[in-house]
Amino acid sequence: MDLTQWFTDQLNSSTAGFIWSVEQVPSERRLLKPPKLLGEWSTARHVFHMLYYEQNAVVPSMKIWLDEEFILDKGGYNEDAAWSDDKDLESMLADFRRVRAEQLEVIARFKEQQWHETRPTYFWGEVTLLWLVSKTFQHTAEHINDVMRMALFWEAYERREKEHPQDADDQA
Repeated sequence: MDLTQWFTDQLNSSTAGFIWSVEQVPSERRLLKPPKLLGEWSTARHVFHMLYYEQNAVVPSMKIWLDEEFILDKGGYNEDAAWSDDKDLESMLADFRRVRAEQLEVIARFKEQQWHETRPTYFWGEVTLLWLVSKTFQHTAEHINDVMRMALFWEAYERREKEHPQDADDQA
């Protein structure tokens, strides 16, 4: 299997899938905290998380296999401190596309044997490149699921919370 091509296809597809899932949430809800059964993060917070994580953890970690030093911002990895409710969703989505494009450029530079080489990473310890990029794919699928659940089930969970508030508290 050509892992470079496979991951290029998967990251392209999952980028489109994640952005599409965000667009399925009604625009008036994208900044709102969802019903408890759908988690604590708004759609915008999910977008910020994906952008921050991939820009500050994934891309720098991928570059370790290109013998580039991992450089962590002076403030360290502090997503919660970087988040604010006034982030522009469209700008974050554009930045997410840009960071994914950067990942694809990096992936194109890997040689086949590098996929199985283990390297120390800042966040995950010693892992293979295959593990790291697989984790990126999995993580995107996880957030597509979270956002799609908001798009599909918001009303049902909102209704359930109103009718049975104790259930929402038990499940949260």
